[in-house]
Amino acid sequence: MIEGQEGVTWEDWVRLGRLVEDHGLEGLFRSDHYTAIIRPQAAALDAWATLAGLAAVTERIRLGTLVSPATFRHPSVLARMAVTVDHISGGRVDVGMGAGWYEREHLEHGFSFLDAKQRFGLFAEQVEIVVRSWTDDTFDHSGPSYRL
Repeated sequence: MIEGQEGVTWEDWVRLGRLVEDHGLEGLFRSDHYTAIIRPQAAALDAWATLAGLAAVTERIRLGTLVSPATFRHPSVLARMAVTVDHISGGRVDVGMGAGWYEREHLEHGFSFLDAKQRFGLFAEQVEIVVRSWTDDTFDHSGPSYRL
């Protein structure tokens, strides 16, 4: 797992993906952060866009997030992004999901930072929506509105 928010460039990602494959490792996972934790001014590429690119330039390794916060994306968007990367990769995606924890990142990027109980409630709702969108023949999310 690579902390991608710490200034990892696209060229670094490509090199990492190829090294992981060349050395027989099973997969390459990345954090889903927009704000650096260790190096305050380091840049971060979007996790899912990075995975889509890696899916196109690798052949064997599993790819995924550790983890995508429920507070960053509507669950229908996350589900569709993951399916897209899964198609590009030929079925090599794993989706790690979480409640979100990094308050400074949320504030800097305009994401609502709910209290822990609310974030975990949102996370539970996101897991249900994502899984049902992948497994149910039809799925209409007309129930409680997803609150970002």
